[in-house]
Amino acid sequence: MPRQTDWTRVLLMALPLMLLALAAIVVLSNRQLVQPPDLEVAAPPPDPLAGFPVDTQDSLTAPDIQVPARLKLTFLGKPEELCAELTEIGLPNGGWTKAPFRRGRWQCASDVVPLTTPSVDFGPATLFFLLRGGAEDRVDYLRLKLNVEDPRQMEYGEATVRSVIGALSDRYSWAVPERFLQAISDFEALEMTDRGVRLSVAPEDPNLTGDPAASQRLNIILNFGEPDLIRPADGFQR
Repeated sequence: MPRQTDWTRVLLMALPLMLLALAAIVVLSNRQLVQPPDLEVAAPPPDPLAGFPVDTQDSLTAPDIQVPARLKLTFLGKPEELCAELTEIGLPNGGWTKAPFRRGRWQCASDVVPLTTPSVDFGPATLFFLLRGGAEDRVDYLRLKLNVEDPRQMEYGEATVRSVIGALSDRYSWAVPERFLQAISDFEALEMTDRGVRLSVAPEDPNLTGDPAASQRLNIILNFGEPDLIRPADGFQR
């Protein structure tokens, strides 16, 4: 008689495999449920600068930011009145007129003016000035040349130089740097800039001029320059 199959035993042996398969199905199903659905990729927005010329796009996207220029000092007053005041100080001049050989420039200038009387051993202290401007109503440049042979007369020369510089600086509402004035007093070379004003004190060098008396002469320059534009003019045409 054939042997009957023990189904109970078969089921017990197959049960672990069935449970394992069922667990795998559950895990795969959970992964599919947890995984987010594919999102649609949004199209990039249109370029807002597409309608501008290439040079304008480059200007607008440049890493260097265009900022307003530093404000410079403004001349307040009338040049002819300044020239008249310098005459009263003791430096006669021809008044405010168009500069010869300099198109678009105006000026007033003195001759070499003696500030003191000569002594037995020394000549007088002398001073020359030149004022210039880029327009009829503006002074933007001052040059002075001081010559002091007798050291004892230096205070007279320095006092007149300070008076001239003060007359100009008052019309700019600008306080002259003490460092600049001290260099004049000490006959020492100096190059500096203050609030956009380029300042220079330059004693003459006997070794360069071949004149032993050159060390007694001092060149002084105040250059206020032209006012800056906030940005290049062609930038406003874009």
